[in-house]
Amino acid sequence: MIMRIRGVVLPEREERTFWVDGERLRTEPPAGAAAKQVETVVDGGWLLPGLVDVHTHPGAESPDDRFDEAMLRRHLSEHRDAGVLLVRTPGTAERMPGWVDTEPDLPRVRSAGQWLATPGRFFPGAGRHVGEHELAGAAVEEASLVGLVQGHR
Repeated sequence: MIMRIRGVVLPEREERTFWVDGERLRTEPPAGAAAKQVETVVDGGWLLPGLVDVHTHPGAESPDDRFDEAMLRRHLSEHRDAGVLLVRTPGTAERMPGWVDTEPDLPRVRSAGQWLATPGRFFPGAGRHVGEHELAGAAVEEASLVGLVQGHR
């Protein structure tokens, strides 16, 4: 099934029509649309791009909390329900679990990896504690592990 969405696009304030064909958002009707079932799911109103939360730490609610995957799923669901399609976390108590990148119903997550801190300069037990002489190497390692270097993501 193909879904049709029509409304006023922000910020341009132009009326436009989009088609959702599987996982693709199209600006033109997909080939063969006339032969397929097309359902208009929005006709009128305001359309705006998905929002981005550029600084959040899903999976815990305070620095004293342990990272919790059920809480992570709840936080990501709440973001999605608020219109957020991308979550950027500049650090978490633990690395994001692998399922985060495979859940089509949740926002995409871009994580900088675990928090890095020299001993005594961060919340006890949170993140990854490294000596000052290890900090640069640890940052490169975290970036490599979450795909922020070598052309990933």
